[in-house]
Amino acid sequence: MKQFMKLEGVGLFLAVVMAASVVWAQSAPDDASVAARASLERIQVLRKERPGDGVLVFYQALMHVTLGERDAALELLRSLKGRKLGLIPVRDAGFDSVWDDPEFQKISKALADDEPQTPASPVAFRLKDPKLIPEGIAYDAEGMRFFIGSIAQHKIVVAHAKELSDFSSAADKLDAILGLAVDTTRKYLYAVTTNGFEESAKKERRNAVVRYDLKDGRLMDRFVAPDAMQLNDLAIATDGTLYVTDSQTGSLFRKKPEEKTLTKFGATGALRGANGIALAPDGALYVTLSTGIARVDTTSGEPTRLPQPDTVVTGGIDGLYGHDGDLIGIQNSTNPGRVIRIALTNKGMRIAGVTVLQSHHHPEFDEPTTGAIAQGALYVIANSYVGHYQPEETIKDAADLKSTAIIAVPLQGK
Repeated sequence: MKQFMKLEGVGLFLAVVMAASVVWAQSAPDDASVAARASLERIQVLRKERPGDGVLVFYQALMHVTLGERDAALELLRSLKGRKLGLIPVRDAGFDSVWDDPEFQKISKALADDEPQTPASPVAFRLKDPKLIPEGIAYDAEGMRFFIGSIAQHKIVVAHAKELSDFSSAADKLDAILGLAVDTTRKYLYAVTTNGFEESAKKERRNAVVRYDLKDGRLMDRFVAPDAMQLNDLAIATDGTLYVTDSQTGSLFRKKPEEKTLTKFGATGALRGANGIALAPDGALYVTLSTGIARVDTTSGEPTRLPQPDTVVTGGIDGLYGHDGDLIGIQNSTNPGRVIRIALTNKGMRIAGVTVLQSHHHPEFDEPTTGAIAQGALYVIANSYVGHYQPEETIKDAADLKSTAIIAVPLQGK
């Protein structure tokens, strides 16, 4: 969830990459500089451990921009040219102060030109209301319908045969809807509901996963997470156990089938920049980080960052999905938006490489967020427009927003 990672990143190492332009702008100038300098120092420490890691170079450049150190930032970005890592500065993601700088624009164009253009995946259907601001999507194969969550309107809608209607009701008292998942075995729909990035959280913070009966649309349960700050995405194990990321604290929450609440699983802050989450058929649990992907031990909650070659970048992923022994990711903060296949090796313990399934050139891309696998494709929310939405404010420039496009990115072939 790109935009709200910006809002929630205070105090998180490398989650500040997305937080810099918004959170620090709201801080006192001295506090902002101290926070940025501390983050820069941490990145530099990591670069000593992983000197060839391009995403760390990218993040260090962003920190220099935040500190007003233009020349240092441009030198780092310039060093990425020719590496074909898919690292391309994104507007409104921390580079604002240099965005109109001719030299910065020249470098950005060179980085964008490094990435080969893939054919544009077809638009499967559109959501007519541009003020919906969708973030999460899930597919019900039996009912042949998509569920889509609205951040701005605090509801869940359902698309069936391209017809859109409300699924949830006002009586459900939902907050912003993020992650969605269908439990095909038990015929449930799960949805993350949170006010963690809204003003109302200052009075009462609300984080929960709600469960609906797919047969009749009835709201069955609300599993609260009293210790969470801002839940984001979720995955369901074969036994019905829920795993949910808390992006603001960089942590993971879990609920076993017999439990009624979500509780912290593993150490707080162990998953910096936690966002997308996926379970493999063998039960392996993967969580996206600011700098890559971690595999989490489902017994202890201990994460291990997957090693990867310096020729690929897996940081900045929002939605994450398992498919045919690999992972599929949607990047939207280190790139204007692309879909990648992440090849796993060594029994899922190492990343072997990345294949771009949909490059950033797609004409519908404007902050793509998450997707749902259906009928051999990943159906992606192509233009979420989360950057046009600020909690407690009117959606900016709504008249200029196109209807949301759901594109179908083919997954056949490895």
